[in-house]
Amino acid sequence: MTRLIDTIVEDPAASNWLKTALRTAIERDPVDAVNDAEILLSALKEKLNELHELNV
Repeated sequence: MTRLIDTIVEDPAASNWLKTALRTAIERDPVDAVNDAEILLSALKEKLNELHELNV
């Protein structure tokens, strides 16, 4: 693992979801993992923007 991933995985304040995602991602092809992470980020940002628009 990388230093940053090790730090996150060992951090008791980090969510179990994030730790599991990182452990799973490092076992995958790094290009595929990054592409999927970028798609996930876009989808979550879109959801956040939709929620924000509903509350304005």
